[in-house]
Amino acid sequence: MNIVKSLKSMQKLADRYRQGGKQIGFIPTMGALHEGHLSLIRKSAKQNNLTVVSIFVNPVQFSPDEDYAKYPRSFKSDCRKAKIAGADIIFNPSADDMYPESFQTYITPGSINDCLEGAARPNHMRGAATVCIKLFNIVKPHRSYFGQKDAQQLAIIKQITADLNLDMKIVRCPIIRTKTGIAMSSRHSYLSKDDLKKAEVIYKSLRLARKLINSGQTRVHIIQSKMTELINSIPDVSIEYISFNRWDDLKKIKTIDGRVLISLVVVINKIRLLDNIIIKTGR
Repeated sequence: MNIVKSLKSMQKLADRYRQGGKQIGFIPTMGALHEGHLSLIRKSAKQNNLTVVSIFVNPVQFSPDEDYAKYPRSFKSDCRKAKIAGADIIFNPSADDMYPESFQTYITPGSINDCLEGAARPNHMRGAATVCIKLFNIVKPHRSYFGQKDAQQLAIIKQITADLNLDMKIVRCPIIRTKTGIAMSSRHSYLSKDDLKKAEVIYKSLRLARKLINSGQTRVHIIQSKMTELINSIPDVSIEYISFNRWDDLKKIKTIDGRVLISLVVVINKIRLLDNIIIKTGR
């Protein structure tokens, strides 16, 4: 496995593989790799000749009051895990190379960004979209793999890829969970065992929503009320939002119909935890 830091070197390597008829798979990450990331790497390794994993903590998707400086960084460990999972190249650019002083062009998503994390974290999705497009232009993948946990980011990247006619495929991959149902996250390193025990209620609330829908309940406000009641039964757990949106244009809905994204953010010990499910109904 090679570690590449230079943008131009990565582009030249990508050109060489493409000219040789090789398929490139790409997983963009901010490091602190967990089983969710590794599942994407394994999938890419099965479907492509070359798998590239970027490790880059992207400063432009953090607001001034967020945890950019404290975001977990474990580069050596990440490289070992990625290699075992099947990565061929780790692309590890510097922030100065990615965003030189002359940098001034950003990708701004449209109305698909007006809800969920786009509403809760101003400029977050602009930063995420910008770095992804930059990375796509550097790595030049045929396929790029995204986990469903960051559902809005996935939907936005799919929209941008279609809108800008990018010659690549975005592959949606399932959420990887712990044995107790918690969606894997790099931010788990901030939480105690007791905090993680409390976090189990997040997926329980999503399973409750699925059960209610499967039993015929279609009114969003009733389902949301039941989810809220369950989560509020756990001490020191607060709800930032619970949202029901059409997948994958993220239009807000009041009645369950078609493919629906049910997503929420719960805060435990000041740490925001995201989770979601996508439900396909017969209507």
